[in-house]
Amino acid sequence: MNQAEKVASYVIEKLDLIEEDAIFFKKVNLTQIVENANNIKESGASTQEEKKSIYARGRANLKSKLSKRFGRKVAQQLMNLINESRKQ
Repeated sequence: MNQAEKVASYVIEKLDLIEEDAIFFKKVNLTQIVENANNIKESGASTQEEKKSIYARGRANLKSKLSKRFGRKVAQQLMNLINESRKQ
């Protein structure tokens, strides 16, 4: 199971998202992961410090998309669960 699938499964299970919302979450999360990777490659970032700003912009972008769909409170819960899932 890749990282995107692991994160999505964890978050969807914890919040018991309906199928339509689960599909949306999987899509925007995977899209952001791919976008981050492309931005890192394009910028030539190689150190964690260089990548940090790309990841920060990615998190802000993801949170914005989630907020539009779910509202700020649920979007923050989703972001917290994303972080939590990476520690599992």
